[in-house]
Amino acid sequence: MKKKLLIRFDDTNVYKSYKEIDVTKIKDPMVFPNDVFFTIDKVRVAIRRKDWDEIKVELEKKELQ
Repeated sequence: MKKKLLIRFDDTNVYKSYKEIDVTKIKDPMVFPNDVFFTIDKVRVAIRRKDWDEIKVELEKKELQ
């Protein structure tokens, strides 16, 4: 399941790149109040917490099917 997300790399504070990410491949998420860091394809990135909450809902729905 791919989703286009606004991301930032862990060494910056600015979200500036939209990337299409297969959310089923997300590993090692670290959830913070405003951001969520995770590894995908051996790269550490962050997304906004709001986007993470939406992804979790979608994945839970998929698991129930």
